[in-house]
Amino acid sequence: MTAMLIVITIVSLILLYALVGRAWLKRQSWTAGFFEVIEPLEIFLYKKSETILFGRLLWVGSLFVTAYDSLALFASSLDLTPVTTRLFDFLHIPPDMRGLAVTASLILLGRMITWLRQRTTKPVEVVAVAEKDITPAVAQALVAADVAKDEAVAAVKVA
Repeated sequence: MTAMLIVITIVSLILLYALVGRAWLKRQSWTAGFFEVIEPLEIFLYKKSETILFGRLLWVGSLFVTAYDSLALFASSLDLTPVTTRLFDFLHIPPDMRGLAVTASLILLGRMITWLRQRTTKPVEVVAVAEKDITPAVAQALVAADVAKDEAVAAVKVA
C-alpha cells in the first residue's frame, strides 16, 4: 500500500509540474538555473509536450498492471482488492458506487487527453527546442510558425 501511495504521489507531482507548475516557474526570475538543468531531461523524456508526458505516464502505469499480472501468476495470494478497498474507503466512495468510480476515472483520463490535445498548438519539434539552442534564425522561424498557425486557425474559423 505504501509503495502504491508513493507511486501515485510521484505521478501526481509530475503531472502537476507539467500542467501548471512549469509555466508558473518559467515566469519566475529565480528559476533560470533550475531550467538549465531540467530542460535537457524534459526534452529527453517527453519533448516538453504535456500530451506526450501524459501518454508516457499512462504507459508506465500499464507496466505496473502487467507486472502485477505477471506476479499473480507465480503467487496466487496477490490481490489488489485490499488496496482498492482502502483507496475507495479513503475517498469515501460507497461500495455500490465503486464500479461507477472506476468508469468515472476512465472518463477523466479521456477528458484529460482531449483537453491536452485541444491545447496543442505547435509541432513537437518546435516545443522541444531547448532555450539555449534558440539562435536568431530559430527565433525567427518560431515566430513564423506561430503566425502561420494563427492564420490557419483564423481561416478555418471563417470557413
